[in-house]
Amino acid sequence: MKKLILCLLLPLSLTTAMAQDAQIIQKDFQTIIGYTRKLEIDKVLDMTYPPIFKIMPKAQMSAMAKGVLTSMGIKTVYEEVPIGLTLSPVTKTATGTICLGKYNQSMILESTNSALLDMMVKAKSGSNKVEKISANKVRMKGINYLLAIKDANTAGTWKYLRYDDEDSATNERILPKDIAAGAAKLKAGLK
Repeated sequence: MKKLILCLLLPLSLTTAMAQDAQIIQKDFQTIIGYTRKLEIDKVLDMTYPPIFKIMPKAQMSAMAKGVLTSMGIKTVYEEVPIGLTLSPVTKTATGTICLGKYNQSMILESTNSALLDMMVKAKSGSNKVEKISANKVRMKGINYLLAIKDANTAGTWKYLRYDDEDSATNERILPKDIAAGAAKLKAGLK
């Protein structure tokens, strides 16, 4: 009888845990998007999946992110647009738990170097649409993906990783195979 009750309660407790995880992930996604809009790079990196720092140390990644656009004389402003956040189901894999989020992002890049902005409009920027909106401004907007991961690398907490097409080579190097396969399935389900 005890085994029967335990068997009945186990799925209920897993469902409750997954629902709580989904709430945490949704709140964290909002937080990361807010930090990104405010250009608080170090706070975003604190929430980032740790194995990425094996490719590039956190301090170097922070300095690069802060300096790339400003060193070219480009000012970045994230537009307040409805993020339209869609979350996949929270999914268990062999080595962890994952959830994929899909959201809208739009930013204005401003520079006095109109030739640089023209190059940006002509260059393909992943799945983002780039349009010139004035002589010294371009808008870059599109749909982005963020992967939530809880595994042995995250000390039991949720950490996040960009999961856009242009990030695939990096993600292949750092994600365990089961998590990569699970994330690919989740992304196919969100399109």
